[in-house]
Amino acid sequence: MRTALTKAKERAEKGVWPGAAVARTEFYLSQIIEENDMGSAEAEGLVTKARSVLSRFLPSDPLDGVPAEDVLALFGHLQPISGGIFTGISLLKYIL
Repeated sequence: MRTALTKAKERAEKGVWPGAAVARTEFYLSQIIEENDMGSAEAEGLVTKARSVLSRFLPSDPLDGVPAEDVLALFGHLQPISGGIFTGISLLKYIL
């Protein structure tokens, strides 16, 4: 899983994916790194970078009723539909 997310992150750096999609990938990667004790400094750096994207994009497209702690739901909200990305189940509990 880490290899797949790392490759996806590398592709994103070539400018193919929007910033919100890249940030969500980095956030997921940080969770995998942290869960496997593979480098907390690297994980923390990815989380910080991903959260900075949230703080930049959310004011343009706010989502009422979703707590700031539910980062996966917030990332799900920001995903572009043009790429066919499903928001995931994290956001569904707030909109159903």
